[in-house]
Amino acid sequence: MEAPITLEDVLAENDTKLLSRLSEKELLRLYWKFRGLAKTLERDTAFWGSTNENLKVAYDTLDEKERELASAYNIIREDLEVAASVQTALLPRMFATMASELELSVYHKQLSEVGGDYFDYFRTATDRYAIGVFDISGHGVSSALVMAYLKAQFMTIMERLEDPAEIVEWVNKASFDFLREVRKYATVNFTTFAEDRLTYVCGGGYGLVLAKSGEEYVFEKKNHFLGLRQKPYVEKELPFVVGDLLVLYTDGMVEAQNAEGSDYSVARLNGLVRKNRELATDDIVRICVEDYRSFRVQDSDDITLIVMRKTS
Repeated sequence: MEAPITLEDVLAENDTKLLSRLSEKELLRLYWKFRGLAKTLERDTAFWGSTNENLKVAYDTLDEKERELASAYNIIREDLEVAASVQTALLPRMFATMASELELSVYHKQLSEVGGDYFDYFRTATDRYAIGVFDISGHGVSSALVMAYLKAQFMTIMERLEDPAEIVEWVNKASFDFLREVRKYATVNFTTFAEDRLTYVCGGGYGLVLAKSGEEYVFEKKNHFLGLRQKPYVEKELPFVVGDLLVLYTDGMVEAQNAEGSDYSVARLNGLVRKNRELATDDIVRICVEDYRSFRVQDSDDITLIVMRKTS
């Protein structure tokens, strides 16, 4: 008669013929092991059945939420399309006086449907024209709302004042508490034009005058942004006569980067304008935009570029 073996021997050999050699004690152990495994299987089957049911409910809920999100997204998209149309409608058109005295071209592109870059044309108290270029902090809807608010502030004061520093200071005081509350600020580059000169207030943004005589003037950015502090603004005056070129722009183009992480830069943009200064303003803008697009990996900010030449 063959010697008895243990249950572990049978399991190790994985041979059912060895069961006949188990002792009564080992057979009893096999029975209880089987019962234990049967209960574990029953418990696991119940668990996974419940889990599958819960997953089915979860998937049904996710499908419902996905439909709700899709509906909400469509509503948001429609609202953004309306907002973009409104913001486009708020962009200015040249006055007759401006059109008769300036050759002017603009490239204006928001990073998303709506944004914070903003430019506008104004009339002063003595019916001279003015140009403002602004960059509200951030992007999107909140910046666009602040843009509309600042436009209203400038429109409110323009017919009462003439001096650029006084105009900008009034808007800053009127808007200061609001901008602080919504945690926004805005660069300001505000220029008024007289017969043979321009006067500007620059608190951020960029300005370059290329005189037909060969002289060059870069706007001094010594003033503070709108909404940052309450203190007087300082204005500067420059000659601006027939044939002179004025370029105004925000930082969206010059701070964009290429694949190596280098900025497009003020020097590159100014140099390109300088090189093509004799061309029509439409061509200067086109050349600058094409060069910028070939340089940068992607847009990273709202962009405004205005090129104008005094014609009379």
